[in-house]
Amino acid sequence: MILRPGVFLQNRYEILDLIGSGGMSEVYRARCHKLNRYVAIKVLKKEFISDDAFVRKFKMEAQAAGALIHPNIVNYYDVVDEDDLHYIVMELVEGITLKNYIDQKGRLETDEAVDFAIKIAEGLKAAHSRGIIHRDVKPQNVILAEDHNLKVADFGIARAVTAQTASTSQAMGSVHYISPEQAKGEFTDERSDIYSLGITMYEMLTGKLPFTGDTAVSVALAHVNDDVTPPSVYNPTIPVGLEQVILKCMEKDADRRYQDADSLISDLQYVLAHPGETPPGVAGEDPGKGTKVISRKDLTSIRNSEKSRQNSRKKQDKKEADENDDSGLNHLLLGAAAVLVIAVLAAGFFLLSQLGLIGSRPEPETTAAVETTLPAGAISEKECYMPYIIGLSQEDAEAKLSENGLTLSISDRQYSERFAENLIMDQKPAAGDVVAKYSRVNVVLSLGSQQIDVSNLGLNGLPLEEAQETLTEKGLNSMVVEEYSDTVEKGRITSYSPAQAKKGETVTLAVSIGPEIKEVSVPNLTGSSEAAAAEALSKLGLRVGKVGRVNSDTVAEGLVISQGKNVGDVVKQGSSVDLVVSAGPSETVAETETAFIVEPIEGDPNSRYVASINNTYELKNLIGPGSASASVTVMIRLRQETGGNVVYKTLMEPRTVTADAILPVRFKAIEGVYGVDTGQVEVVDVENDQVLMSYDVQFFKVQ
Repeated sequence: MILRPGVFLQNRYEILDLIGSGGMSEVYRARCHKLNRYVAIKVLKKEFISDDAFVRKFKMEAQAAGALIHPNIVNYYDVVDEDDLHYIVMELVEGITLKNYIDQKGRLETDEAVDFAIKIAEGLKAAHSRGIIHRDVKPQNVILAEDHNLKVADFGIARAVTAQTASTSQAMGSVHYISPEQAKGEFTDERSDIYSLGITMYEMLTGKLPFTGDTAVSVALAHVNDDVTPPSVYNPTIPVGLEQVILKCMEKDADRRYQDADSLISDLQYVLAHPGETPPGVAGEDPGKGTKVISRKDLTSIRNSEKSRQNSRKKQDKKEADENDDSGLNHLLLGAAAVLVIAVLAAGFFLLSQLGLIGSRPEPETTAAVETTLPAGAISEKECYMPYIIGLSQEDAEAKLSENGLTLSISDRQYSERFAENLIMDQKPAAGDVVAKYSRVNVVLSLGSQQIDVSNLGLNGLPLEEAQETLTEKGLNSMVVEEYSDTVEKGRITSYSPAQAKKGETVTLAVSIGPEIKEVSVPNLTGSSEAAAAEALSKLGLRVGKVGRVNSDTVAEGLVISQGKNVGDVVKQGSSVDLVVSAGPSETVAETETAFIVEPIEGDPNSRYVASINNTYELKNLIGPGSASASVTVMIRLRQETGGNVVYKTLMEPRTVTADAILPVRFKAIEGVYGVDTGQVEVVDVENDQVLMSYDVQFFKVQ
């Protein structure tokens, strides 16, 4: 039942688009308008809604996983029956499956694979602690999120292990990852999940599945009967300890595997710290248990059978890729009886042969190391085993091959981060294969690392253009960012990243723009001496600008009357602040402007508050010398504050004067606001309402 975008479920979940489809269900991306979040909704397909068994199995998924809350498990929010729709609402994890990731990379590096395995095991551990077995652990059911975290999904055939279900549980997982007991329809528990995780680790590190076949039944039989090819045959870089962990996970006898996820996690963490050592969980096994030592003849047989399986796998690759897991499970169930029959016949044949009733009793084979003399008839005199030459120089490899008349041929040269230049990084045929003597061995020779050591280019301190040219010559691109520096000259390189880069990659160059220019607040300088004002400015990284001098009857000579920037203004360090300094009282007073003395008196409420001022203002302090032809329109006003409000009174109407004029600021009796004993006489540039000069005046109460 395909749901169209825009459809609402429960008047809450808006369907956005279809993001996946499986054998039983379709998965949609949706938006929960109630909680304002994106979710995934798994809807049971229409052809199964009338099948009660399928519906029960579908709901069982949510019931099994709904109680699990763990960072490595996909969270389940709700399970809903809505008319003919049966669906599960769960966490939407943006990312790709681990299977897709393995396909993209071919195989994973050791540290990454171990990290992933630990995260999967942590999720399984949480499920197992609640009595829930997944039974379908595989890379397709693990999601790699965008933050590189892993989440186990699809508890589709998981069941809560109870007294009623433990003895009859026969749920079957995907055929390439099922445990032997699942393949035989026997009891399954948490050790079955550990087996499947072992196969997942095998695939992560080799890019291959350990057991393949033409049909699902043949793969299931391989899980039950076939020896596993050690993963190091396909990836010789796998640490010994890690290989031991994988093989213990994949023991056919569940009693020989890790008994719980916690023990597996402990050994995986040990492998990260001690890759060349045997983990405690493997070293502590009872004698006679663990991985069986096989003879060289057995190893040859395994490898040859593996080659045969690979050839069959190539023919059936597309068929298996599209194989429906549910269909495969049905085949397995149908073939369960065949498995038992084959097992009984094999056991009977073995017993008869041991009694001497069939054929001759074979001599026991030696289980010595590879260097032991080969059993007669293992290979012909014209054949030999292919030696392992990966990691050798061309000369050393040729010498080793010549011992059996083999010749080396360079088929390709590739860059490698693992192998130094001129070392062999791959070989065909593979090590251990049986080949004809005097045949040719194709190898891939390493060109060394593509990484360029940027730290050896001497970029720090270079001018920007020179540094960019140096990177260009090495085949690198550059990106420039600016930063402040107190030590590196402006325009030169202060730092770069990364320290190593491949050709075609981009190196970020940080170029100095000089010291950081900080911002400071302008201090109050009025009333200070000129020297004290200069010192106060210097401490803040500011300097004295133009200094004007005017006569003042109210401010002592040498003290700052006003400043060019207001107190509290935020300016950059290095800025200048203009000052107006008192030149003392005027030496002459015009006859029309004799001194007016105001004596304070007490008593009469009808008395006035008045003040006087006798001063001049030179406009050249504003416009600058040499600009006599310039002019400005000014006015003089009184400014007072009363009751939180500012009150202005015009003392001189606007007039236009030239720059060489000396403006008299002389008023014998200025009447101010009653009860206010302070104020400021301001010279104002009318055009922009800028205060050019401000004089503090004192008011006195008079009759």
